[in-house]
Amino acid sequence: MRFTRSEARALALLTRHPDRISTREMLLDALTEVGSDRSERNIDFVINRLRRKLADNARSPRFIATRYGEGYVWVAGPPAMLRDPARADLLVGPLNGLDMLGTLRPRAERFAKTLHEVVKDEIPDGQSVIFMPDALPRAGTAGQGPSKMIELTFFAEDGAVHCVTAVKQFDTARLLSVGRVGLEDDGHALLTDPAAMRGFIRRLLNEAWHAKAGATDADAPLPVSMYTAGFWKMDSSATATESLAKLTAKAESIDRKYLTEWRQSERRIIELQDAAPEDASLRIMHAAHLHTKYIMLGHKLFADGVDERAADEAAIEALVTSALPNVQDTPDLAIMAAKLLHFLDRGYDELAVGIAEQAYRASLSVTSTLPLIGQLRAFMGRIDAAIPCIEQVLQLLEPGSRPYLYALTIKCQILVASGNRDALGDAKRQLYSVSVLAPLFFEPLFGDPDNPTLRGRLASRAMSRRMALGCLKHADYVSARLFAVEEHRNNAIHSPLALVCRRFGPEAVPPEIAARYPAMMARLC
Repeated sequence: MRFTRSEARALALLTRHPDRISTREMLLDALTEVGSDRSERNIDFVINRLRRKLADNARSPRFIATRYGEGYVWVAGPPAMLRDPARADLLVGPLNGLDMLGTLRPRAERFAKTLHEVVKDEIPDGQSVIFMPDALPRAGTAGQGPSKMIELTFFAEDGAVHCVTAVKQFDTARLLSVGRVGLEDDGHALLTDPAAMRGFIRRLLNEAWHAKAGATDADAPLPVSMYTAGFWKMDSSATATESLAKLTAKAESIDRKYLTEWRQSERRIIELQDAAPEDASLRIMHAAHLHTKYIMLGHKLFADGVDERAADEAAIEALVTSALPNVQDTPDLAIMAAKLLHFLDRGYDELAVGIAEQAYRASLSVTSTLPLIGQLRAFMGRIDAAIPCIEQVLQLLEPGSRPYLYALTIKCQILVASGNRDALGDAKRQLYSVSVLAPLFFEPLFGDPDNPTLRGRLASRAMSRRMALGCLKHADYVSARLFAVEEHRNNAIHSPLALVCRRFGPEAVPPEIAARYPAMMARLC
């Protein structure tokens, strides 16, 4: 059976997430390219052709069912090739103890299947959950399979089925969260009430996220641990042979997926805080989460005209200051609190530096504190004391890992501010080797404004006025304005400011940014 390119893409998306709705927006992203017609009628045509080839009936579907007002769903179950756990984001299994239950076994199996159905609705769109009753952890498969697994262990006691439900890290089998329930009869609430089962699952997944994101033995700073605690994986499918338009479309798709993941993490943090309002660590995590929104998505938010800085800064200040008395003895949390206080630019700089240096001296996890103390020292004008921190942590981390890329990005930020273009070139080559999409994001920030590279010119050409202004506001807000030395501020803003001035004219520069960098405006006008 032959499929067109559009049919194959639609079929791949639908079968990759069986029993979950593929929205029209998701299908449009999969089927269309930049500049092509994104009409939803095209989706209907492709689905109708697929149904004809599969001999499927829309009224009694065996493969593709319509969910009116939402999209389409693959109802035939996962193809055999997709039962490989390496292709999943979350695994439900193994199911232990079933053989010892006798006549109670159907109740246990019903519970497991009900749990699986609810779990599928609790992770972000575009993520997959596979049900594998005989699954086993795969030690040494870090990054090659699901991030987590939900293991169910059943046993019988006094005529009732009991289940210990454990969320574990897939590659190490590390226990992240656990819950125990008794299923006295087939009418038990978790079997008959979706809301009750959803509450049970949410609690387990929230606690698992918290355990992984807030691990005190992590090698990564808190923002990186929070990032890797979710289910979302970076799409690395882009290739250097693709057109600039296609690469830009993929970068925009990644932004949308990250925003979905960010929103789910926001819900998890709020629900965790509701359950433990006195937990100061959750307040620091919530503040760091608000800050990360601007680090990862600030360019898109500003480009789209979304400006929630005032409300978010007020929330960050309240969360950090209320938590600070209770986290100063926890170096990883204290140094993150210091970074956030400095970010606010509300007169906390001296306090922030004191807290950060004290936390750094007390820390037992140098790989998590070195990037942050290096960045803070650079912000305060101590470039010579900052660079050795970053160089040391890069020697300690695994090249290409998330903590490594985080530290490497900070190194580029510091080198841009210092004006050391030779060292910056080497750091950018390492950063860009990770993904062909990296230059689209970083070159407008780290590129040479006077002698742009080919990558820099391509990245600039790909930007609309709206996106260029979003990039400029982002560079100012999360980087340039935070440097205490004027020369460093000017160096940090030079590239994105030059991009806007040269392509769209100095009058396009927002007044607040023009006023903050008068020397650069005079140079570029």
